[in-house]
Amino acid sequence: MPETETKEKVSSTVKTTNCANCNKSLKRVKWYYRNGKYYCNKKCWKAFQKKG
Repeated sequence: MPETETKEKVSSTVKTTNCANCNKSLKRVKWYYRNGKYYCNKKCWKAFQKKG
């Protein structure tokens, strides 16, 4: 019998572990979510907006 592999789809709502701007690790208590990305604080979010 041929073996069939089933691939499970990974959900797109997986939380990243690092800040999108400065790449610091995100603590569970402290994270800032804007525009589909996670940041360590509001300052990093604003800095990321200026870059883009």
